[in-house]
Amino acid sequence: MEEEEDGMPTAPFWMATFSDMVTLLLAFFVMIVAMSEVEVKKFEEALSYFSGGTGPMNHRAVTPSSSMTPEEIRKEKSKAEQYEKLLQYLKDNNLEDVVTVHLTERGLHVIITDSVMFNSGEAILIEPSRTLLSRLSGILSTGDIGAVLVEGHTDDRPIRTARFPSNWELSAARATSVVRYLLEQPHVLAPDRYTAIGHGEHRPITENTSPALRARNRRVEILFEWQESIEPEAPQPLLPDARISSPIPLPPASSPHGG
Repeated sequence: MEEEEDGMPTAPFWMATFSDMVTLLLAFFVMIVAMSEVEVKKFEEALSYFSGGTGPMNHRAVTPSSSMTPEEIRKEKSKAEQYEKLLQYLKDNNLEDVVTVHLTERGLHVIITDSVMFNSGEAILIEPSRTLLSRLSGILSTGDIGAVLVEGHTDDRPIRTARFPSNWELSAARATSVVRYLLEQPHVLAPDRYTAIGHGEHRPITENTSPALRARNRRVEILFEWQESIEPEAPQPLLPDARISSPIPLPPASSPHGG
């Protein structure tokens, strides 16, 4: 130990640097231990950037609660992994500009522009879409999906052909083509778990003021709905009683010869 002029001992100069280093190491290990004890919190933060997309099937993002059981956290992690794998597939195949995926509370929401699905004015799937839909059908093999909802959309340009008198028929036929193809794949749900809906041009996601914007509105949306969000319901007839009574008395039927 060194001594000052008054005879009192003092620590060497290197001791101050050593003390600072020990303090920093202590703070570092305290931080490591603290982080290892809040895995649920870290998982919530990791998923907090997931946001639902715009459109009729938009839903709140998946945000696990800290009160979840280990099994519930495992399921949420599995959903996030499916989402990440699908994003990686789109990136590897240069499909990010034509296919959008959102991880939502209700399910995996996929938006596909019609340029990779159909020829103009047609409802027959073209080859690029078949490869993509085959990949998407693999999501059904995980057991987390309880239903599939497919929606067809068009732009505002009218169509009037023998097969498609309006955009209603075209959009519905396109949604049905997607459902039919998914049902032909190895991994399928019961047929009553699929729904095909045509919205025509009536639910655009942007204005129809340019070819580029119209192309965004021409799309197919697929919602792979999580199984736990499905509430089984007993099938109900459209009309509770086929015998419809009229409050207004009907006039007597006229005779075949008039009168």
